[in-house]
Amino acid sequence: MPSQTSTLVDPLNPLTPEFLENPYPTYHKMRDEAPVAWSEKSKYWMCTRYEDIRAMLGDMAYEKQLQRWKQVNPLLKMVPEVSALMKSRAVWMLNMNPPDHTRMRGLVNRAFTPTMVKGMRPHIESIANGLIDGLEGKNEFDFVSEFAFQLPVTVIAEMLGVPKEDREKFKHWSNTLTDTLEPSPNLDHLKKANKANEELYEYLRPLVQDRRREPKNDLISALVAAEEDGKKLTEEELLANCILILVAGHETTVNLIGNSVRMLLQHPDQLALLKSNPELVPGAIGETLRFESPVQTTRRLAGEDMELAGQKIKEGDMMLLFMGAANRDPLQFPDPDKFDITRDTKKHLSYGHGIHHCLGSSLADTEGQVALETLLKRMPDMKVLPQKIEMRNTFALRGVKSLMVSPQ
Repeated sequence: MPSQTSTLVDPLNPLTPEFLENPYPTYHKMRDEAPVAWSEKSKYWMCTRYEDIRAMLGDMAYEKQLQRWKQVNPLLKMVPEVSALMKSRAVWMLNMNPPDHTRMRGLVNRAFTPTMVKGMRPHIESIANGLIDGLEGKNEFDFVSEFAFQLPVTVIAEMLGVPKEDREKFKHWSNTLTDTLEPSPNLDHLKKANKANEELYEYLRPLVQDRRREPKNDLISALVAAEEDGKKLTEEELLANCILILVAGHETTVNLIGNSVRMLLQHPDQLALLKSNPELVPGAIGETLRFESPVQTTRRLAGEDMELAGQKIKEGDMMLLFMGAANRDPLQFPDPDKFDITRDTKKHLSYGHGIHHCLGSSLADTEGQVALETLLKRMPDMKVLPQKIEMRNTFALRGVKSLMVSPQ
């Protein structure tokens, strides 16, 4: 039990319509009045200040080891059938500490290099243009389901060697798994995610075995071949991290693309600036990542007793880090509630920081930039239809569920 507590936002209910529509006033209040606050209901510390969060992300005293989370054992007692899901996620490299994390990330890095991503750009542009071709002649369409989802899922499915006809299955599996990434996941969602995880294992295992026999030019083949100091990924590690790559490789990028277009359509001055200065596209993606972070929170575990912002943290305490709040901290980003595509956003925390910095950040940036560049060229007069924006009913991953637009 913490020696000091705050009831500022306890219990925090992140699923109210008001919070989901705009969490940032709550973040400002938390940061100003209690930047490190204990939630007695959820049994974790809530951290909202940029300086604290960046330091924790880079400090190995704050751990990622899923097996040590105090919330896991009670959860398994309540819902024992989700044990396979927890076991699988414990092998995700983002839930590991060194040296296991170091070994696994080193192996995956060999199959996921910036050079490979750079070489993919022309093909990503071809996919984006093909999607626009399919939308020509429509008076209105859902930008999220017909473009923002289709671009990254096509890219990641091709990277994994998944046939086109199976990509809708991947959408279902991925959505089901991401529903359980909330700070306090719904038990029914956990059961469904466990089933989706099992189905993904059943689907991917034959693909892996096939690539062992006959390697192809895809990511699974590269992961099968990856070796360092005579060590390879075990089949369990390979399957679990293919699932991680699927979820992280397209779900958050869907949000990034959807958020960027929503922000530009809702800020016509910034859209006009971008049209007249297309070289600002990378800045528009960077500002979207800061302003509407696709990943709003992450977790860490206190590896030892320590003090933070005047609060005494106990070894084993869960820390919930609000990157969405950190990215709106006025001490780091002046006038943080202004969407400004010319802003310097290099220090945003949407991709994390330290050894767990997002492995696919360069791919996400590339897909986001290609999406905006293609839309500016092919649909420069696109408009959002009145009252046609629907946000996702999730807190940890922030994005648009539906965005109805007209091409002109």
